[in-house]
Amino acid sequence: MDRKPVALGVGVLAVVVLLCGATVGMPMLMFGQADAEAAACEVPSLPGSSPVPGAGRWDGVATTNAATIVAVGRQRQVPPRGYVIALATAMQESTLRNLANANVAESLALPHEGVGRDHDSVGLFQQRPGWGSVRERMTPTYAAGKFYEALVKVDGWQQMRLTDAAQAVQHSGLPEAYQKWERDAEELAAIVLGLPDIDDIGGGAPMAPCGVDDLGPVPVGPGGWVQPVRAVIVSPFGRRDKRLHAGVDLSNPDIRGDAIRAAAAGVVEQVKCDWYTTCDRDGNTSERGCGWYVDIRHPGNTVTRYCHMIQRPEVAIGEQVTAGTVIGFVGSSGGSTGPHLHFEVHLNVPPGPFHANGSNAVDPVPFMHAQGAALGPAS
Repeated sequence: MDRKPVALGVGVLAVVVLLCGATVGMPMLMFGQADAEAAACEVPSLPGSSPVPGAGRWDGVATTNAATIVAVGRQRQVPPRGYVIALATAMQESTLRNLANANVAESLALPHEGVGRDHDSVGLFQQRPGWGSVRERMTPTYAAGKFYEALVKVDGWQQMRLTDAAQAVQHSGLPEAYQKWERDAEELAAIVLGLPDIDDIGGGAPMAPCGVDDLGPVPVGPGGWVQPVRAVIVSPFGRRDKRLHAGVDLSNPDIRGDAIRAAAAGVVEQVKCDWYTTCDRDGNTSERGCGWYVDIRHPGNTVTRYCHMIQRPEVAIGEQVTAGTVIGFVGSSGGSTGPHLHFEVHLNVPPGPFHANGSNAVDPVPFMHAQGAALGPAS
């Protein structure tokens, strides 16, 4: 990102701070607490009056509303990832417009930037009556505050995919719709905050590193092997309903988004999500396959496999990796009942991809123990 968006971001924050500072004191004295909350930190909502210039695909009205959403998040000390989730939600729900509703007469008499028709939903987040009065829901600071209030109550929201966290708040009929706005929301949040990249303050996706060594050191065993993840074995290697479960499943309650590491040095042989299964969303027991997975070939024709990643892996075919390299992040894509890493070890695998199969799979538990990198949280 060039220097221009950074300068714009500083200007955006200056506008929001100025408006907040000018309006907080007097409403607190003149109105009740609820009215003061609704009146504070407001920016103009009338067409053509937005004080913030546009940014990329977003015009001044949208960018002004984005600045308000971020400012409320900062005021409430919400972690930066929350700004991104809130922006993506408002992008999907209203294209960052404070919408009235043709079915809600009161909303049409209030300042608005467009008119929708979805049930009785209004405002930036298309909130229904349970979220507050019509006036409150059409007050951007109030609407953003209620969204954050619900978001931070969602257990593990910072480790979720963006669309899952948003859906936990919104309960939309289109639960996957928020995901497509993730990159736009990250870029706009960075512009609003005057940053080159939202990852600089940890606002990116939960699998994105934030700074050097953010994912921490990893102990390497005497044989040059490491644990792919530090987690409990929840399903062992062996026969399952006449089929071979060719690896072990590793999980814990907070594993979604955890880094998956190459178990040893080698060359990435496969990066794939099979066409017949789920990829960038959670799978279920009716699905089959690994979802997103990686195969790495190690010296001595040993191949390790890492399944059910949350999104496209971080490595490419032909890439050389060292023990402990982060190759992806834990998810639940493919034939999966919940977030976990399915980890396989294959011995004496003939050269070439697609040769790691049930005939050469071995139990990873004794194998990894022999390498000095026993699986499990206590090693």
